[in-house]
Amino acid sequence: MPPVHLAVCAIFRDEAPYLAEWVAFHRLVGVEHFFLYDNGSVDDPGAALARDVADGRVTVRPWPVPFHEAAQRRAYTDCLERARGQVRWLAFLDVDEFLFSPRSETLVPVLREYEDHPGVVVHWQVYGSSRHERASDAPVIARFTRRARADWVRNRRVKTVLDPARASRPLGAGCHHFAYRDGALAVNELEEPVARKAKPRYKKLFRPFYRQLAPVWDFFNLDPYSGTDTTARAISVEHLRINHYPVKSREEFLRKARYKQEKGRYEGIDYFAYHDRNEVFDPILSRYLPALEESLRTEPARRSRAGAEGG
Repeated sequence: MPPVHLAVCAIFRDEAPYLAEWVAFHRLVGVEHFFLYDNGSVDDPGAALARDVADGRVTVRPWPVPFHEAAQRRAYTDCLERARGQVRWLAFLDVDEFLFSPRSETLVPVLREYEDHPGVVVHWQVYGSSRHERASDAPVIARFTRRARADWVRNRRVKTVLDPARASRPLGAGCHHFAYRDGALAVNELEEPVARKAKPRYKKLFRPFYRQLAPVWDFFNLDPYSGTDTTARAISVEHLRINHYPVKSREEFLRKARYKQEKGRYEGIDYFAYHDRNEVFDPILSRYLPALEESLRTEPARRSRAGAEGG
């Protein structure tokens, strides 16, 4: 058995105000090690991660590859090679995604149920701003408690937890899915095989009309921000789930969109409007707050979100 049972891989840029919480939360759910790829941050992530790097829980690699030159795919490929033989389960997440099990305090006992499969894909539940306009130092999981309805089309998106010994490479630009060495497929939490599939490119065709067409996306339950889907028949998040916080408060989103200058991804306020879903009150992660806040109180390098330039 590899020495690390569960690890996480992520590539990030200018996420210092959120890193301490994200690492602390995932430690609570059983993650033992973090492979983090710093894609050119200027907001001092080293200070935010100093304690976890010092005790060996976090490995940070500088990754100055321009993002449009497949920085994420190349980082994930590098991580796969480093994790083989060292890690039993490796989850690929972003820093705005929180992986957990709704029916277990930690992920380890749940993942044991998928030992026969090369990987398991986990669906999002997208959280909106909870109508917060301004940034705050309170934890993300405490501030944002309202989400989209469970079957909203954007929640069809998945991220992968896999066995590095059986995975060969990430697939596609977004790297939500992986190819496996034995030709097998990952499964969803219901143990149904799941494959990646292409779908019509609404994004390229209708980009100039996003705002005008917003009611159309909702009426037909279309996702204009993704060119792929999965073969999963339903969105199931009873055993494994990712809470996804793509916009946070309006202030934080606008700061991130301006700072990163990724207009092709964020489309200004349109991206915020599309993802600012607050239909369902669901503070499911509140059970972790006491332990999380205790951990953060002892974090010596926690930065203020309200004043950070790169949040």
